[in-house]
Amino acid sequence: MLLIASFALYADNGAEADALVASAEVTLRHFMDDPEMAGFRSMAKRAKGIFIAPEVWEAGVGIGGSGGQGLLFTLDKTSGQWFGPAFYSLGSASLGLQFGIQKSEIVLLIMNQNGINAMLTSGLKLGAGGSVAAGPVGKGAAVATANILSYSRSKGVYGGVALNGEILSVNRALNLAYYGRPMDSVDILVRNSGRSSDKRLSILALVAKVSDVQ
Repeated sequence: MLLIASFALYADNGAEADALVASAEVTLRHFMDDPEMAGFRSMAKRAKGIFIAPEVWEAGVGIGGSGGQGLLFTLDKTSGQWFGPAFYSLGSASLGLQFGIQKSEIVLLIMNQNGINAMLTSGLKLGAGGSVAAGPVGKGAAVATANILSYSRSKGVYGGVALNGEILSVNRALNLAYYGRPMDSVDILVRNSGRSSDKRLSILALVAKVSDVQ
């Protein structure tokens, strides 16, 4: 029975991983295609990495919090190719009087090697030391200098969002389910290990367009 349960959990994680990849592709298309996101496209052409979280839920009644799953991709400076996805969980808890539930799409642009190194560390607290800033959105927006720029889309409305206190952790269960063996972020994003699939190649091709968008 334990073996059957393990296979069932593995199958569930595999379905969740595939669904997350598909949703991330839709989210990235939203951000790349919207005419109001000229600032995002401009900064994306210089990004060294990109993190996509298709559904980040914020809720609170007395104690607020947020949570979601996301994918991280990095640009290999030697080959010029994009590596990924590596699966992460995003979440936080905060004290204070809060009410309601809100769902957002979140995209982080990692602008330099310091940002990449930080993202490869499981348990990263976003916003520590001012490393994450709200990204410029509109046409002609000022150039930002933070290691990581954050953007959000909620109910069709785009904007830059400063994430503070969000904990980013490697989701080893989804990495295992997607690649068929235990994989950490360095395996995926630095060594480019793991099987290829049509779905993986599809989203990698889309992510690669961040260097081509106008």
